[in-house]
Amino acid sequence: MNLSQAMAAMLKAYGAEYFFTLTGGPQEPLMEAQLGQGIKVVLGRTERSAFAMADAYARLTGKPTFGTAQYGCGTAMLPFALVDAYWAHSPLIAINSAPDINTKFMYEYQELEQVPMMAGVTKWAGELPAPDRIADVMRTAVRAAVSGSPGPAYLSIPMNWYTAELSDAVKIYAEPAFTAVAAQRSAPVAGDIERAVEVLAKASRPAILAGGGVLMSSAWDELTALAEALDVPVVTSISGKGAIAETHPLAVGVCGRYSRKIANDTMEECDVLVVVGSRLGAMGTDTFKVPTPDTAIVHIDADAMNLGRSYREEVSICADAKVALAMLTDAAGQAGLPGTPSPWEEWTRGIQGRLATWREKCRERAAEGMIDGRLNPFTVLAELNGEMRPDDVVVADTGYMAAWSGTILEQKAAGRGSLRAAGSLGWAFPAAIGAKLAAGDDRRVLCLSGDGGMGYHLADLETALRLGLQVTTVVMNNAAFGFSYDVQRYLHSQSERLPDATEFLDLDFAAIATAFGAHGETVVEPGELVPAMRRCEESGKAALINVKTSKEVTPPVGRYAAAGGRDI
Repeated sequence: MNLSQAMAAMLKAYGAEYFFTLTGGPQEPLMEAQLGQGIKVVLGRTERSAFAMADAYARLTGKPTFGTAQYGCGTAMLPFALVDAYWAHSPLIAINSAPDINTKFMYEYQELEQVPMMAGVTKWAGELPAPDRIADVMRTAVRAAVSGSPGPAYLSIPMNWYTAELSDAVKIYAEPAFTAVAAQRSAPVAGDIERAVEVLAKASRPAILAGGGVLMSSAWDELTALAEALDVPVVTSISGKGAIAETHPLAVGVCGRYSRKIANDTMEECDVLVVVGSRLGAMGTDTFKVPTPDTAIVHIDADAMNLGRSYREEVSICADAKVALAMLTDAAGQAGLPGTPSPWEEWTRGIQGRLATWREKCRERAAEGMIDGRLNPFTVLAELNGEMRPDDVVVADTGYMAAWSGTILEQKAAGRGSLRAAGSLGWAFPAAIGAKLAAGDDRRVLCLSGDGGMGYHLADLETALRLGLQVTTVVMNNAAFGFSYDVQRYLHSQSERLPDATEFLDLDFAAIATAFGAHGETVVEPGELVPAMRRCEESGKAALINVKTSKEVTPPVGRYAAAGGRDI
Protein backbone atom coordinates (compact mmCIF):
# COMPACT_ATOMS: atom_id res chain seq x y z
CA MET A 1 0.00 0.00 0.00
CA ASN A 2 1.29 3.46 -0.87
CA LEU A 3 0.48 6.68 0.96
CA SER A 4 -2.30 7.76 -1.45
CA GLN A 5 -4.00 4.38 -1.11
CA ALA A 6 -3.75 4.60 2.67
CA MET A 7 -5.31 8.07 2.67
CA ALA A 8 -8.16 6.91 0.46
CA ALA A 9 -8.76 3.94 2.76
CA MET A 10 -8.80 6.27 5.77
CA LEU A 11 -11.35 8.56 4.11
CA LYS A 12 -13.51 5.56 3.35
CA ALA A 13 -13.23 4.41 6.96
CA TYR A 14 -14.62 7.78 8.06
CA GLY A 15 -17.57 7.46 5.68
CA ALA A 16 -16.44 9.97 3.05
CA GLU A 17 -18.64 10.02 -0.06
CA TYR A 18 -17.04 13.03 -1.74
CA PHE A 19 -13.61 14.64 -1.98
CA PHE A 20 -13.59 18.32 -2.97
CA THR A 21 -10.81 19.88 -5.00
CA LEU A 22 -9.42 22.14 -7.66
CA THR A 23 -7.08 19.53 -9.08
CA GLY A 24 -3.38 20.01 -9.72
CA GLY A 25 0.11 18.94 -8.77
CA PRO A 26 0.79 15.57 -7.17
CA GLN A 27 -2.73 14.73 -5.91
CA GLU A 28 -3.71 12.60 -8.91
CA PRO A 29 -2.57 9.31 -7.28
CA LEU A 30 -4.74 10.20 -4.28
CA MET A 31 -7.77 10.85 -6.48
CA GLU A 32 -7.21 7.60 -8.37
CA ALA A 33 -7.05 5.74 -5.06
CA GLN A 34 -10.27 7.39 -3.90
CA LEU A 35 -12.12 6.41 -7.03
CA GLY A 36 -11.03 2.86 -6.25
CA GLN A 37 -12.71 3.25 -2.85
CA GLY A 38 -15.93 4.54 -4.41
CA ILE A 39 -15.32 8.13 -3.26
CA LYS A 40 -16.45 10.70 -5.84
CA VAL A 41 -14.10 13.56 -6.66
CA VAL A 42 -15.95 16.91 -6.84
CA LEU A 43 -14.11 19.40 -9.01
CA GLY A 44 -14.76 23.09 -8.37
CA ARG A 45 -13.70 26.04 -10.48
CA THR A 46 -11.56 27.64 -7.75
CA GLU A 47 -10.09 26.54 -4.44
CA ARG A 48 -12.50 28.86 -2.65
CA SER A 49 -15.55 27.43 -4.37
CA ALA A 50 -14.44 23.80 -3.91
CA PHE A 51 -13.92 24.32 -0.20
CA ALA A 52 -17.19 26.27 0.15
CA MET A 53 -18.90 23.15 -1.25
CA ALA A 54 -17.05 20.98 1.25
CA ASP A 55 -17.83 23.39 4.09
CA ALA A 56 -21.59 23.35 3.44
CA TYR A 57 -21.56 19.56 3.09
CA ALA A 58 -19.79 19.31 6.45
CA ARG A 59 -22.17 21.74 8.19
CA LEU A 60 -25.28 19.97 6.91
CA THR A 61 -24.12 16.42 7.67
CA GLY A 62 -21.91 17.02 10.72
CA LYS A 63 -19.39 14.58 9.20
CA PRO A 64 -15.66 15.19 8.77
CA THR A 65 -15.38 16.34 5.16
CA PHE A 66 -12.19 16.35 3.11
CA GLY A 67 -10.72 18.47 0.33
CA THR A 68 -7.38 19.22 -1.26
CA ALA A 69 -5.51 21.89 -3.18
CA GLN A 70 -2.12 22.09 -4.82
CA TYR A 71 0.90 23.36 -2.92
CA GLY A 72 2.11 26.93 -3.38
CA CYS A 73 -0.41 29.36 -4.83
CA GLY A 74 -3.22 26.79 -4.51
CA THR A 75 -2.56 26.46 -0.80
CA ALA A 76 -2.23 30.25 -0.52
CA MET A 77 -5.94 30.42 -1.42
CA LEU A 78 -6.90 28.21 1.51
CA PRO A 79 -6.92 30.81 4.30
CA PHE A 80 -9.65 32.57 2.31
CA ALA A 81 -11.38 29.24 1.67
CA LEU A 82 -11.20 28.00 5.27
CA VAL A 83 -12.06 31.20 7.12
CA ASP A 84 -15.81 30.77 6.79
CA ALA A 85 -15.56 27.17 7.98
CA TYR A 86 -13.50 28.42 10.93
CA TRP A 87 -16.07 31.03 11.92
CA ALA A 88 -18.90 28.52 11.51
CA HIS A 89 -17.16 25.65 13.39
CA SER A 90 -17.32 23.35 10.38
CA PRO A 91 -15.54 19.94 10.54
CA LEU A 92 -13.67 20.55 7.28
CA ILE A 93 -10.27 18.95 6.71
CA ALA A 94 -7.82 20.16 4.06
CA ILE A 95 -5.17 17.65 2.98
CA ASN A 96 -2.71 19.54 0.80
CA SER A 97 0.51 18.84 -0.98
CA ALA A 98 3.72 20.59 0.08
CA PRO A 99 7.02 21.09 -1.77
CA ASP A 100 9.32 18.12 -2.32
CA ILE A 101 11.43 17.61 0.81
CA ASN A 102 14.49 16.89 -1.34
CA THR A 103 14.48 20.44 -2.71
CA LYS A 104 12.94 22.30 0.22
CA PHE A 105 14.62 25.64 1.01
CA MET A 106 16.28 25.56 -2.46
CA TYR A 107 13.73 27.81 -4.18
CA GLU A 108 11.47 25.02 -5.34
CA TYR A 109 8.79 26.24 -7.74
CA GLN A 110 5.93 27.88 -5.79
CA GLU A 111 7.61 27.03 -2.49
CA LEU A 112 5.94 28.48 0.62
CA GLU A 113 5.93 27.75 4.33
CA GLN A 114 2.33 26.57 4.33
CA VAL A 115 1.52 25.49 7.88
CA PRO A 116 1.96 28.97 9.44
CA MET A 117 -0.56 30.39 6.95
CA MET A 118 -3.22 28.04 8.34
CA ALA A 119 -2.72 28.69 12.04
CA GLY A 120 -5.31 31.47 12.26
CA VAL A 121 -8.11 29.63 10.43
CA THR A 122 -7.87 26.09 11.81
CA LYS A 123 -8.16 24.23 15.11
CA TRP A 124 -5.15 22.08 14.17
CA ALA A 125 -2.55 22.43 11.43
CA GLY A 126 0.54 20.38 10.80
CA GLU A 127 2.81 18.65 8.29
CA LEU A 128 3.08 14.88 7.99
CA PRO A 129 6.39 13.95 9.68
CA ALA A 130 6.90 10.65 7.83
CA PRO A 131 4.89 8.57 5.32
CA ASP A 132 4.25 5.77 7.81
CA ARG A 133 2.56 8.27 10.15
CA ILE A 134 -0.26 8.99 7.67
CA ALA A 135 -3.04 7.02 9.40
CA ASP A 136 -2.47 8.20 12.96
CA VAL A 137 -1.93 11.84 11.91
CA MET A 138 -5.14 11.78 9.84
CA ARG A 139 -6.96 10.50 12.91
CA THR A 140 -5.53 13.45 14.84
CA ALA A 141 -6.81 15.89 12.22
CA VAL A 142 -10.29 14.33 12.30
CA ARG A 143 -10.34 14.28 16.08
CA ALA A 144 -9.55 18.01 16.13
CA ALA A 145 -12.22 18.77 13.52
CA VAL A 146 -15.19 17.05 15.19
CA SER A 147 -14.51 17.23 18.92
CA GLY A 148 -15.48 19.89 21.46
CA SER A 149 -16.28 23.05 19.55
CA PRO A 150 -15.68 21.78 15.97
CA GLY A 151 -13.54 23.48 13.36
CA PRO A 152 -11.27 22.99 10.34
CA ALA A 153 -8.00 21.07 10.33
CA TYR A 154 -5.09 21.18 7.88
CA LEU A 155 -2.57 18.49 6.98
CA SER A 156 0.34 19.21 4.65
CA ILE A 157 2.04 16.31 2.81
CA PRO A 158 5.30 16.64 0.82
CA MET A 159 4.56 16.04 -2.84
CA ASN A 160 7.15 13.30 -3.30
CA TRP A 161 5.46 11.12 -0.65
CA TYR A 162 2.12 10.58 -2.42
CA THR A 163 3.35 7.34 -4.02
CA ALA A 164 5.69 6.34 -1.18
CA GLU A 165 5.35 2.67 -0.18
CA LEU A 166 4.31 2.14 3.43
CA SER A 167 5.31 -0.50 5.94
CA ASP A 168 2.96 -3.06 7.41
CA ALA A 169 2.94 -1.03 10.66
CA VAL A 170 0.39 1.42 9.23
CA LYS A 171 -3.04 0.60 10.67
CA ILE A 172 -6.08 1.75 8.72
CA TYR A 173 -9.10 2.41 10.92
CA ALA A 174 -11.41 5.19 12.04
CA GLU A 175 -12.11 5.97 15.67
CA PRO A 176 -15.86 5.28 16.14
CA ALA A 177 -16.18 8.06 18.72
CA PHE A 178 -14.98 10.69 16.22
CA THR A 179 -17.05 10.12 13.09
CA ALA A 180 -19.28 13.20 13.47
CA VAL A 181 -19.54 16.47 15.39
CA ALA A 182 -20.54 16.36 19.05
CA ALA A 183 -17.95 13.63 19.47
CA GLN A 184 -17.38 12.55 23.08
CA ARG A 185 -20.43 14.27 24.57
CA SER A 186 -19.61 15.65 28.01
CA ALA A 187 -22.25 15.75 30.74
CA PRO A 188 -22.60 18.71 33.12
CA VAL A 189 -21.85 18.53 36.79
CA ALA A 190 -25.11 17.73 38.61
CA GLY A 191 -24.58 20.61 41.02
CA ASP A 192 -24.41 23.09 38.15
CA ILE A 193 -27.77 21.90 36.85
CA GLU A 194 -29.24 22.31 40.34
CA ARG A 195 -27.89 25.87 40.50
CA ALA A 196 -29.39 26.62 37.08
CA VAL A 197 -32.81 25.45 38.32
CA GLU A 198 -32.44 27.67 41.39
CA VAL A 199 -31.79 30.69 39.15
CA LEU A 200 -34.80 29.85 36.98
CA ALA A 201 -37.01 29.47 40.05
CA LYS A 202 -36.42 33.15 40.88
CA ALA A 203 -37.30 34.36 37.37
CA SER A 204 -40.31 36.38 36.36
CA ARG A 205 -39.31 36.96 32.72
CA PRO A 206 -37.12 34.02 31.59
CA ALA A 207 -36.04 33.33 28.02
CA ILE A 208 -33.79 30.92 26.12
CA LEU A 209 -31.11 31.88 23.60
CA ALA A 210 -30.14 28.98 21.32
CA GLY A 211 -26.95 29.20 19.27
CA GLY A 212 -25.24 27.09 16.64
CA GLY A 213 -24.03 24.66 19.27
CA VAL A 214 -27.59 23.30 19.53
CA LEU A 215 -27.45 22.36 15.84
CA MET A 216 -23.93 20.91 16.10
CA SER A 217 -25.18 18.73 18.94
CA SER A 218 -28.39 17.74 17.11
CA ALA A 219 -30.18 18.97 20.23
CA TRP A 220 -33.22 20.64 18.66
CA ASP A 221 -35.65 18.11 20.14
CA GLU A 222 -34.21 18.61 23.63
CA LEU A 223 -34.32 22.40 23.24
CA THR A 224 -37.97 22.31 22.16
CA ALA A 225 -38.80 19.98 25.06
CA LEU A 226 -37.21 22.38 27.59
CA ALA A 227 -39.02 25.40 26.11
CA GLU A 228 -42.35 23.58 26.24
CA ALA A 229 -41.78 22.25 29.77
CA LEU A 230 -40.94 25.74 31.05
CA ASP A 231 -43.28 27.64 28.70
CA VAL A 232 -40.69 30.29 27.90
CA PRO A 233 -39.90 32.20 24.69
CA VAL A 234 -36.92 31.10 22.60
CA VAL A 235 -34.72 33.37 20.52
CA THR A 236 -31.88 32.09 18.36
CA SER A 237 -28.66 33.56 17.11
CA ILE A 238 -28.40 33.64 13.34
CA SER A 239 -26.08 30.63 13.58
CA GLY A 240 -28.68 28.89 15.73
CA LYS A 241 -31.53 29.39 13.25
CA GLY A 242 -33.37 26.08 13.14
CA ALA A 243 -32.67 25.15 16.77
CA ILE A 244 -36.46 25.36 17.14
CA ALA A 245 -39.06 25.44 14.38
CA GLU A 246 -39.77 29.12 13.75
CA THR A 247 -43.47 28.34 13.41
CA HIS A 248 -43.52 27.00 17.00
CA PRO A 249 -45.62 29.24 19.31
CA LEU A 250 -42.63 29.79 21.63
CA ALA A 251 -40.16 30.67 18.83
CA VAL A 252 -39.48 34.41 18.65
CA GLY A 253 -36.85 34.40 15.87
CA VAL A 254 -33.31 35.56 15.26
CA CYS A 255 -31.66 38.09 17.56
CA GLY A 256 -28.52 40.24 17.29
CA ARG A 257 -27.36 42.62 14.58
CA TYR A 258 -29.48 40.96 11.89
CA SER A 259 -32.63 40.39 13.87
CA ARG A 260 -36.30 40.73 14.50
CA LYS A 261 -36.83 43.65 16.83
CA ILE A 262 -39.09 41.50 19.01
CA ALA A 263 -36.23 39.01 19.46
CA ASN A 264 -33.85 41.72 20.65
CA ASP A 265 -36.58 43.17 22.87
CA THR A 266 -37.07 39.74 24.45
CA MET A 267 -33.35 39.52 25.17
CA GLU A 268 -33.29 43.04 26.59
CA GLU A 269 -36.33 42.63 28.85
CA CYS A 270 -35.81 39.11 30.23
CA ASP A 271 -34.46 38.80 33.76
CA VAL A 272 -33.04 35.27 33.33
CA LEU A 273 -31.50 34.07 30.06
CA VAL A 274 -30.57 30.43 29.50
CA VAL A 275 -27.91 30.49 26.78
CA VAL A 276 -27.23 27.20 24.99
CA GLY A 277 -24.48 26.72 22.42
CA SER A 278 -23.75 30.39 21.79
CA ARG A 279 -20.53 32.29 22.37
CA LEU A 280 -22.51 35.49 23.11
CA GLY A 281 -20.41 37.27 20.53
CA ALA A 282 -21.02 40.60 18.86
CA MET A 283 -23.33 39.32 16.11
CA GLY A 284 -25.73 37.53 18.43
CA THR A 285 -25.88 40.31 21.03
CA ASP A 286 -26.08 43.34 18.70
CA THR A 287 -22.59 44.34 19.80
CA PHE A 288 -23.29 43.44 23.45
CA LYS A 289 -26.39 45.60 23.78
CA VAL A 290 -28.61 42.59 24.60
CA PRO A 291 -28.86 40.98 27.07
CA THR A 292 -28.25 43.78 29.55
CA PRO A 293 -25.60 43.56 32.30
CA ASP A 294 -28.38 43.05 34.88
CA THR A 295 -29.65 39.85 33.27
CA ALA A 296 -28.97 36.64 35.18
CA ILE A 297 -27.30 34.30 32.69
CA VAL A 298 -27.12 30.52 32.75
CA HIS A 299 -24.66 29.55 30.02
CA ILE A 300 -24.22 26.04 28.56
CA ASP A 301 -21.45 25.46 26.02
CA ALA A 302 -19.16 22.62 24.95
CA ASP A 303 -16.13 24.92 25.03
CA ALA A 304 -15.16 26.29 28.43
CA MET A 305 -13.37 29.20 26.73
CA ASN A 306 -16.78 30.56 25.67
CA LEU A 307 -18.13 30.71 29.22
CA GLY A 308 -18.02 34.10 30.94
CA ARG A 309 -16.09 35.66 28.12
CA SER A 310 -18.52 38.46 27.26
CA TYR A 311 -20.89 38.64 30.24
CA ARG A 312 -20.91 37.92 33.94
CA GLU A 313 -22.72 34.61 34.42
CA GLU A 314 -24.68 33.20 37.34
CA VAL A 315 -24.03 29.62 36.25
CA SER A 316 -21.46 28.47 33.67
CA ILE A 317 -21.85 24.88 32.48
CA CYS A 318 -19.25 23.22 30.24
CA ALA A 319 -21.20 20.39 28.60
CA ASP A 320 -22.71 19.07 25.42
CA ALA A 321 -25.98 20.83 24.59
CA LYS A 322 -28.02 17.68 24.03
CA VAL A 323 -27.02 16.10 27.34
CA ALA A 324 -27.29 19.32 29.35
CA LEU A 325 -30.72 20.27 27.97
CA ALA A 326 -32.14 16.84 28.78
CA MET A 327 -30.78 17.05 32.34
CA LEU A 328 -32.05 20.60 32.81
CA THR A 329 -35.54 19.64 31.61
CA ASP A 330 -35.64 16.70 34.00
CA ALA A 331 -34.32 18.75 36.92
CA ALA A 332 -36.79 21.58 36.29
CA GLY A 333 -39.64 19.10 36.23
CA GLN A 334 -38.55 17.54 39.50
CA ALA A 335 -38.40 21.03 41.03
CA GLY A 336 -41.98 21.70 39.88
CA LEU A 337 -41.09 24.52 37.48
CA PRO A 338 -42.79 26.61 36.33
CA GLY A 339 -45.53 25.84 38.85
CA THR A 340 -49.27 26.52 38.82
CA PRO A 341 -50.00 29.26 38.12
CA SER A 342 -46.81 29.97 36.19
CA PRO A 343 -45.05 33.10 37.48
CA TRP A 344 -44.11 34.06 33.94
CA GLU A 345 -47.23 33.11 31.97
CA GLU A 346 -48.16 36.74 31.40
CA TRP A 347 -44.62 37.45 30.16
CA THR A 348 -44.68 34.57 27.67
CA ARG A 349 -48.17 35.38 26.36
CA GLY A 350 -47.15 39.03 26.04
CA ILE A 351 -44.14 38.12 23.87
CA GLN A 352 -46.37 35.95 21.69
CA GLY A 353 -48.78 38.86 21.23
CA ARG A 354 -45.96 41.21 20.27
CA LEU A 355 -44.65 38.62 17.81
CA ALA A 356 -48.08 38.58 16.13
CA THR A 357 -47.85 42.37 15.84
CA TRP A 358 -44.38 42.03 14.29
CA ARG A 359 -45.73 39.64 11.67
CA GLU A 360 -48.54 42.04 10.86
CA LYS A 361 -46.02 44.86 10.32
CA CYS A 362 -44.11 42.61 7.92
CA ARG A 363 -47.31 42.00 5.97
CA GLU A 364 -47.90 45.75 5.81
CA ARG A 365 -44.39 46.32 4.51
CA ALA A 366 -44.82 43.58 1.89
CA ALA A 367 -48.11 45.06 0.66
CA GLU A 368 -46.22 47.79 -1.22
CA GLY A 369 -44.99 45.57 -4.02
CA MET A 370 -42.89 48.08 -5.97
CA ILE A 371 -40.44 50.76 -4.83
CA ASP A 372 -39.21 53.19 -7.48
CA GLY A 373 -39.99 50.74 -10.27
CA ARG A 374 -38.29 47.71 -8.69
CA LEU A 375 -39.54 44.97 -6.39
CA ASN A 376 -39.79 45.60 -2.67
CA PRO A 377 -37.54 43.01 -0.95
CA PHE A 378 -40.19 42.56 1.77
CA THR A 379 -42.61 41.49 -0.95
CA VAL A 380 -40.09 39.06 -2.43
CA LEU A 381 -39.29 37.49 0.95
CA ALA A 382 -42.99 37.21 1.84
CA GLU A 383 -43.68 35.32 -1.38
CA LEU A 384 -40.63 33.13 -0.82
CA ASN A 385 -41.63 32.46 2.79
CA GLY A 386 -45.04 31.23 1.71
CA GLU A 387 -43.43 28.77 -0.69
CA MET A 388 -40.93 27.27 1.77
CA ARG A 389 -41.32 23.61 2.74
CA PRO A 390 -40.38 22.19 6.15
CA ASP A 391 -37.48 20.15 4.75
CA ASP A 392 -36.02 22.85 2.49
CA VAL A 393 -32.38 23.88 2.87
CA VAL A 394 -31.72 27.61 2.52
CA VAL A 395 -28.14 28.73 1.86
CA ALA A 396 -27.75 32.49 2.27
CA ASP A 397 -24.83 34.78 1.63
CA THR A 398 -23.41 37.12 4.24
CA GLY A 399 -24.56 40.70 4.72
CA TYR A 400 -28.07 41.58 3.65
CA MET A 401 -28.90 38.10 2.36
CA ALA A 402 -28.24 36.77 5.87
CA ALA A 403 -30.37 39.56 7.32
CA TRP A 404 -33.31 38.95 4.98
CA SER A 405 -33.27 35.16 5.23
CA GLY A 406 -32.50 35.11 8.94
CA THR A 407 -35.33 37.41 9.95
CA ILE A 408 -38.10 37.00 7.37
CA LEU A 409 -37.80 33.44 6.06
CA GLU A 410 -39.16 31.00 8.63
CA GLN A 411 -37.63 27.56 9.02
CA LYS A 412 -40.72 25.44 9.49
CA ALA A 413 -39.03 22.38 11.01
CA ALA A 414 -36.23 22.20 13.56
CA GLY A 415 -32.82 20.94 12.47
CA ARG A 416 -30.03 21.79 10.08
CA GLY A 417 -31.91 23.60 7.35
CA SER A 418 -30.40 27.09 7.29
CA LEU A 419 -26.80 27.71 6.23
CA ARG A 420 -25.34 31.15 5.84
CA ALA A 421 -21.98 32.62 5.03
CA ALA A 422 -20.38 33.44 8.36
CA GLY A 423 -18.59 36.40 6.77
CA SER A 424 -17.24 35.51 3.30
CA LEU A 425 -19.21 37.26 0.57
CA GLY A 426 -19.90 34.97 -2.38
CA TRP A 427 -19.75 31.77 -0.29
CA ALA A 428 -23.43 30.90 -0.66
CA PHE A 429 -23.61 29.87 -4.32
CA PRO A 430 -20.88 27.19 -4.32
CA ALA A 431 -21.95 26.23 -0.80
CA ALA A 432 -25.44 25.47 -2.14
CA ILE A 433 -23.85 22.93 -4.49
CA GLY A 434 -22.21 21.18 -1.53
CA ALA A 435 -25.46 21.41 0.43
CA LYS A 436 -27.31 19.68 -2.41
CA LEU A 437 -24.78 16.84 -2.40
CA ALA A 438 -25.52 16.43 1.32
CA ALA A 439 -29.29 16.87 1.05
CA GLY A 440 -29.82 14.50 -1.86
CA ASP A 441 -32.83 14.36 -4.15
CA ASP A 442 -35.41 14.39 -1.36
CA ARG A 443 -34.68 17.92 -0.09
CA ARG A 444 -34.87 21.12 -2.10
CA VAL A 445 -31.89 23.47 -1.84
CA LEU A 446 -32.37 27.19 -2.37
CA CYS A 447 -29.53 29.70 -2.56
CA LEU A 448 -30.18 33.35 -1.69
CA SER A 449 -27.54 35.73 -3.02
CA GLY A 450 -27.20 39.35 -4.01
CA ASP A 451 -25.77 40.49 -7.30
CA GLY A 452 -22.56 41.47 -5.50
CA GLY A 453 -22.09 38.05 -3.95
CA MET A 454 -23.11 36.19 -7.10
CA GLY A 455 -20.27 37.82 -9.00
CA TYR A 456 -17.66 35.85 -7.07
CA HIS A 457 -18.35 32.32 -8.32
CA LEU A 458 -20.51 32.52 -11.45
CA ALA A 459 -18.26 29.98 -13.18
CA ASP A 460 -19.50 27.29 -10.80
CA LEU A 461 -22.80 27.28 -12.68
CA GLU A 462 -20.83 24.86 -14.85
CA THR A 463 -20.00 22.78 -11.76
CA ALA A 464 -23.66 22.45 -10.78
CA LEU A 465 -24.59 21.48 -14.34
CA ARG A 466 -21.73 18.99 -14.65
CA LEU A 467 -22.77 17.33 -11.39
CA GLY A 468 -26.43 17.28 -12.46
CA LEU A 469 -27.66 19.11 -9.35
CA GLN A 470 -31.00 20.90 -9.20
CA VAL A 471 -30.17 23.96 -7.11
CA THR A 472 -32.23 27.11 -7.51
CA THR A 473 -30.45 30.40 -6.87
CA VAL A 474 -32.48 33.54 -6.21
CA VAL A 475 -30.37 36.62 -6.97
CA MET A 476 -31.72 39.70 -5.22
CA ASN A 477 -30.38 42.04 -7.88
CA ASN A 478 -30.41 45.70 -6.87
CA ALA A 479 -27.44 46.57 -9.11
CA ALA A 480 -25.40 47.57 -6.07
CA PHE A 481 -23.51 46.55 -2.97
CA GLY A 482 -26.59 47.30 -0.87
CA PHE A 483 -24.85 47.02 2.50
CA SER A 484 -22.18 49.55 1.55
CA TYR A 485 -24.80 51.79 -0.05
CA ASP A 486 -26.66 51.97 3.27
CA VAL A 487 -23.47 52.51 5.27
CA GLN A 488 -22.81 55.57 3.15
CA ARG A 489 -26.32 57.00 3.26
CA TYR A 490 -27.14 56.29 6.91
CA LEU A 491 -23.77 56.42 8.68
CA HIS A 492 -22.09 59.13 6.60
CA SER A 493 -23.21 62.45 5.19
CA GLN A 494 -24.64 62.72 1.70
CA SER A 495 -21.51 64.50 0.51
CA GLU A 496 -19.36 61.49 1.39
CA ARG A 497 -21.31 58.98 -0.71
CA LEU A 498 -19.20 57.16 -3.28
CA PRO A 499 -21.39 55.59 -5.97
CA ASP A 500 -18.27 54.32 -7.74
CA ALA A 501 -17.70 52.05 -4.74
CA THR A 502 -21.24 50.69 -4.46
CA GLU A 503 -23.04 50.60 -7.80
CA PHE A 504 -22.95 47.94 -10.52
CA LEU A 505 -24.38 47.50 -13.98
CA ASP A 506 -27.85 45.98 -13.92
CA LEU A 507 -26.72 42.61 -15.29
CA ASP A 508 -29.08 40.04 -16.76
CA PHE A 509 -28.12 37.09 -14.55
CA ALA A 510 -30.86 34.95 -16.10
CA ALA A 511 -29.26 35.35 -19.54
CA ILE A 512 -25.86 34.49 -18.06
CA ALA A 513 -27.31 31.33 -16.51
CA THR A 514 -28.98 30.39 -19.79
CA ALA A 515 -25.70 30.87 -21.65
CA PHE A 516 -24.13 28.30 -19.31
CA GLY A 517 -26.96 25.88 -20.10
CA ALA A 518 -28.82 26.39 -16.83
CA HIS A 519 -32.47 27.39 -16.45
CA GLY A 520 -32.75 31.18 -16.11
CA GLU A 521 -35.68 33.49 -15.43
CA THR A 522 -36.14 37.16 -14.54
CA VAL A 523 -38.77 38.41 -12.07
CA VAL A 524 -39.87 42.05 -12.17
CA GLU A 525 -43.42 42.06 -10.79
CA PRO A 526 -45.11 40.84 -7.57
CA GLY A 527 -46.53 37.34 -7.90
CA GLU A 528 -43.95 36.16 -10.45
CA LEU A 529 -41.45 34.55 -8.07
CA VAL A 530 -43.27 31.41 -6.93
CA PRO A 531 -44.29 30.28 -10.45
CA ALA A 532 -40.69 30.86 -11.55
CA MET A 533 -39.41 28.74 -8.65
CA ARG A 534 -41.71 25.89 -9.62
CA ARG A 535 -40.56 26.04 -13.23
CA CYS A 536 -36.95 25.99 -12.02
CA GLU A 537 -37.63 22.86 -9.99
CA GLU A 538 -39.41 21.20 -12.91
CA SER A 539 -36.41 21.90 -15.16
CA GLY A 540 -34.42 19.34 -13.17
CA LYS A 541 -31.17 21.27 -13.49
CA ALA A 542 -29.31 24.18 -11.98
CA ALA A 543 -31.47 27.29 -12.16
CA LEU A 544 -31.18 31.00 -11.44
CA ILE A 545 -33.90 33.60 -10.90
CA ASN A 546 -32.84 37.20 -11.45
CA VAL A 547 -35.12 39.21 -9.12
CA LYS A 548 -34.91 42.96 -9.74
CA THR A 549 -35.17 44.51 -6.29
CA SER A 550 -34.92 48.04 -4.92
CA LYS A 551 -31.80 49.11 -3.06
CA GLU A 552 -33.84 51.75 -1.21
CA VAL A 553 -35.33 49.21 1.25
CA THR A 554 -33.22 48.32 4.27
CA PRO A 555 -33.57 44.92 5.97
CA PRO A 556 -33.83 44.51 9.76
CA VAL A 557 -30.31 45.67 10.69
CA GLY A 558 -29.94 47.43 14.03
CA ARG A 559 -27.27 49.92 13.04
CA TYR A 560 -29.69 51.64 10.64
CA ALA A 561 -32.25 52.82 13.17
CA ALA A 562 -32.53 56.05 11.20
CA ALA A 563 -33.82 54.03 8.25
CA GLY A 564 -36.92 53.05 10.16
CA GLY A 565 -36.11 49.37 9.98
CA ARG A 566 -36.09 48.80 13.72
CA ASP A 567 -39.87 48.73 14.09
CA ILE A 568 -39.60 45.21 12.72
